[in-house]
Amino acid sequence: MRTYELENLGCPSCANKIEQRIQKLPYVENATVDFMNKRVVVEGESPTMRADIQKIASDVERDIVVRETGKEARGDGEREESPLKKEVLTIAVLIAAAFIAGRLLDGPAETIVTGVILVIAGYDIFANAIRGIRVGMVFDENLLMAIASIAAFYIGEHYEALGVLLFYRLGEALQDYALDRATNSVQDLLKRDVETAHLLKDGKVVEVEAKDVSVGDRLVLRAGDTLTADAKVVEGVGHISNQHMTGESTPIAADVGDELLAGAIALDGAFEVVVTKRAEDSAMAKIEKLVDDARLNKSATETWINRFASIYTPIVVVAALIVAIVPPLFFGGVWDAWIYKACAFLIISCPCALVLSVPLTMFASIGRASREGIFVKGATAIETLSESDAIAFDKTGTLTDGKFSVARVDTQGVDEETVLTVAATAEQYSNHPIAQSLLAEAEPAGGAKNYREISGKGIVCEIDGKETAVGNEALLESLGLKSPFESVAMTSVFVVQEKVLLGRISFTDSIKDGVADALKKLHRNLKMYIFSGDKKELVERVGNELEVDETFGGLLPDEKVGALNRALSDNKNVVYVGDGINDAPVLAKSDVGIAMGTGGADMAIESADIVMLGDDIAKLPFLFDLSKRTRHISFLNITLALVVKLLVVILSLLGIGNLWLAVFADVGVSLICVAIAMTILGYKSSK
Repeated sequence: MRTYELENLGCPSCANKIEQRIQKLPYVENATVDFMNKRVVVEGESPTMRADIQKIASDVERDIVVRETGKEARGDGEREESPLKKEVLTIAVLIAAAFIAGRLLDGPAETIVTGVILVIAGYDIFANAIRGIRVGMVFDENLLMAIASIAAFYIGEHYEALGVLLFYRLGEALQDYALDRATNSVQDLLKRDVETAHLLKDGKVVEVEAKDVSVGDRLVLRAGDTLTADAKVVEGVGHISNQHMTGESTPIAADVGDELLAGAIALDGAFEVVVTKRAEDSAMAKIEKLVDDARLNKSATETWINRFASIYTPIVVVAALIVAIVPPLFFGGVWDAWIYKACAFLIISCPCALVLSVPLTMFASIGRASREGIFVKGATAIETLSESDAIAFDKTGTLTDGKFSVARVDTQGVDEETVLTVAATAEQYSNHPIAQSLLAEAEPAGGAKNYREISGKGIVCEIDGKETAVGNEALLESLGLKSPFESVAMTSVFVVQEKVLLGRISFTDSIKDGVADALKKLHRNLKMYIFSGDKKELVERVGNELEVDETFGGLLPDEKVGALNRALSDNKNVVYVGDGINDAPVLAKSDVGIAMGTGGADMAIESADIVMLGDDIAKLPFLFDLSKRTRHISFLNITLALVVKLLVVILSLLGIGNLWLAVFADVGVSLICVAIAMTILGYKSSK
């Protein structure tokens, strides 16, 4: 897979043409042009790939320069002066020249001079039109604009023809400027790179580049510093903020032994930390890479509007020909009048406002979500979320805090200490929250041999030559044993040695702060489920407390998928929220998978469509509201563009409109669509 930057790409409909033509190259399996990030990602291999893409891009939009990402980045010194400023000055000079010609000349002299000014004003447009004809792009916007302006000039509307070209150029420059500003605003939200770190070396603090930090390096984190890589605190006490990642500025206490994620900001004190992952391997870097690829995943609406645009332009051009020819030929109409009206059709045939509205809205929405520590991997997830009618949750670590504490120990023939010690010895290699709770309660007595984890059930190993099993009731039953203890609505593990039940350890786990309120808001529009591997009684208790519609407990990973399939058959779109390794299949199978990014397993994060870095379920209502707002704005922009174009067509046919109005329906509406889309960056969820 190769990625190329498309420098100077400024037209959304041109981006679609480039994508379609690259996909036709014989060695290309797939190609996606990301207009917002001005790049193309190509699957395939060929030594001539870059040259072929450059030819295609230049044929469509001549100023595009194709560069392989990361290899030929242009320095700031090569950057041109503001294109908008340059364009405004050029247009001002041409207007002044036309004004002088109009005041001083008349007759053939005035026609010749204004014709020369027209050619100068439209040189780039005419050149691109000729290039488009040469490569078979007969419905290129440059060709249509050239025909409209030449036709208007031919029928004697000299200054209106010139004005159309100049207004079009100004509109395109303003659109490019607004689009660049909008894109930069969103990218600033997504960017979290830290360029330097303070490395402790030979007793001295040395500033180094973040990319040079290695696992095991000791870094000094002082008040105001931002951590460059995932690390563990080995010295110091104070407070940090994860605002860069989660959107929350609330101070978090940090002490020796605590794990810190890349992007954490030291608020006070000073820390010495040991790097546990290189900057490029940190949780933050992985998620940023996934989000960076989000624009390659186009929504169904965007795909549909691109297809619509491909037939919209030919239809309008055919309508223009009919308007220009039929009334004069068959109904005695005046040729000049109807050609003038047909020019308006040609001008509004450009689909830029339509093609631009959806991707920019989705791009802004992804940026807005990131400000809250919610990372969306593609526009499809946003769109599907807005159409969802059900949501399912894992319980432990998602709805509950996953911080278990031993509440009760039932024994059979041995004392409590023995049961806890055997369990801790068996669980010492596990990273499950229950294992961590056991190790906090008791010390392992030696090692465990022949260690095996049985998914959804527990652990089997050998301790001092004795076959030992520690797990849930499903594991107990697989050993042919039954529990003699009374049922309790708590998470429980059974301890078995040499096929003899030694006891049961029961744990309590509390519901996270903010979960009840969040689920209450979600319940207004969504049916709710809980899928959990915990015992049914416990899952039902949590479900009743949170007023969930249906709960399913005691599920193995494959049984969770079965439960999800039943939910999918009963609902239009089902969202699943989880955090563990056993949630990965369900996250992948659901219409939209949402993973907890801070405490969640890597496999769950990879499988999900959306990652919530703060593990804060309370932000889910905001995410759903944002998705609905995004969809609303997308359709608002599409409707606005079509209605304005239709209105201009009607006014032109009635003889009320003019070519200036047609240009506004093209580039003016595009600017309005950009402005409307960017309102998402300031969106706040209703309470």
